[in-house]
Amino acid sequence: MRVGDTERAEIADRLAKHFSEGRLDEAEFSERLDRAMRAKTIADLSGLLSDLPGEPGAAEQGGRRHQRKMLKVQLERERLQLKHERREHRRAERELRWRTLRWLPLLVAVIVGAVIIVHTLTHSFAAWLVIGLIAFLWLRRRAAGGDHGHQRDSGQGLSNLRDSDLRDSDQRHRGW
Repeated sequence: MRVGDTERAEIADRLAKHFSEGRLDEAEFSERLDRAMRAKTIADLSGLLSDLPGEPGAAEQGGRRHQRKMLKVQLERERLQLKHERREHRRAERELRWRTLRWLPLLVAVIVGAVIIVHTLTHSFAAWLVIGLIAFLWLRRRAAGGDHGHQRDSGQGLSNLRDSDLRDSDQRHRGW
């Protein structure tokens, strides 16, 4: 029985559908499409769709084997898709971590700088305060002049300082 343009177009549409779903590669699609367009009889069209799922001829030729093969192909395609999605997810996580960690060195530098400044100011202020207190006491002692005063502070450190100042002062007066 002869076929017309309508049957050829129907077969071409079904082949295009299978090609778009990835069941046929470009070379196989082109070959089958050429055969469909040159077909003169139904016998010429009969083998073009027989190995594709959902087609009437598929169940007849190799049924279970063909279904297993198609399931394996589908499983492999899904596995590759999952692998691709995992890769993209890991890349997105790395990028997010990088964005988060990008500010970490700056934050550490600011914290370390603040600690150094606070530490320096705290210690230098205390040191300058002690030096200023010692200088004040020494100047007060000098301004008092000859009054080596027998008034003693309750602090042992100031007593030792005044005793040593007295000895130095006595040595200078004696001409040593």
